[in-house]
Amino acid sequence: MNIIIKTPGFIGDTIMMFPALELVKNEYPNANITIVCKAHCKDLFRDKGISKIIIDNTKGKNRVAKTFSLITKIREKEYDLGILFHNTFIDALIFKLSKINKIIGYDKESRKVLLDFHLGIDRTRHYVNHYANLVNKYFGDKYSILPKMKLEFKKCNLVEKKEKYLLGFVLGGDNKDTRRYPPSLSLELMALLNTNNIQVVLLGDPSDTANNNLYENELNKSKKDCINLSGKTSVSEFIDLIANLDLLVTIDSSAMHIAAAVNTEFIVLIGKGSSAFDTVYPKVEFGHKIFQGKDCIKDEDLIAQITAKNINTKINQILGLDNNA
Repeated sequence: MNIIIKTPGFIGDTIMMFPALELVKNEYPNANITIVCKAHCKDLFRDKGISKIIIDNTKGKNRVAKTFSLITKIREKEYDLGILFHNTFIDALIFKLSKINKIIGYDKESRKVLLDFHLGIDRTRHYVNHYANLVNKYFGDKYSILPKMKLEFKKCNLVEKKEKYLLGFVLGGDNKDTRRYPPSLSLELMALLNTNNIQVVLLGDPSDTANNNLYENELNKSKKDCINLSGKTSVSEFIDLIANLDLLVTIDSSAMHIAAAVNTEFIVLIGKGSSAFDTVYPKVEFGHKIFQGKDCIKDEDLIAQITAKNINTKINQILGLDNNA
């Protein structure tokens, strides 16, 4: 059996899709599975037993030509089942024009005419359940337990771990707008850290580099142990590095979901998000969240209510360090 799956567009959403992927593999253990995903999500499928990955680059210039090129690539193989975990009309149309035998997905953007099996969307459902529910309903409600949300990882060679706790930070650049932790508070946090016992790793994409350079300089002033890897890791290296941390502090949901999927304890700092937080917060016992903006009106004030002292106290509590050191 040949199955093709269109994944969500974001890293965090794709990770939350993995329990649904495991249900598909359980139902069809001998199936050949093809993944259609964005380039930045490709590394998530490392060692997942995927037969083929097709990169969807249909955004931007020459979109029509790129869309027909994608259809041509999909048509190179005959697929018995197409599963749409991305909810746009164009995704359903692409699968339909690719002559996939049976297509399943959620009914959004009036696309149910293109689907052989469809469900309505329940916005209150957790994203993990949202993806798993689609395939489980198609399988006749056969399964009752969610598979684990899991990423494969390897030993990380980017950081030489010393006899200290390895603590990662994803605090965000200015392009993250109201989601990033304010630089003034981040600098205060760096000054508070008990780095006699902590090795700091600053993480993020290239847009986070300018702010992380400031934090690195602050740590270097007091000769604290720090390495700045912002903009210097591939997605697979980012996964491996997070898997080797003792604790991650993050404003970013992608990093949060990676940590959850590799069993790394994390603290997420909550400001304004793109989704209701309870529908995306990982279903793990080792996660911690800090939100102090319940009385704020302005988006930019939400995350700023979390003090550097709040975060440092939580870090020390988790790692078993003295807050007065």
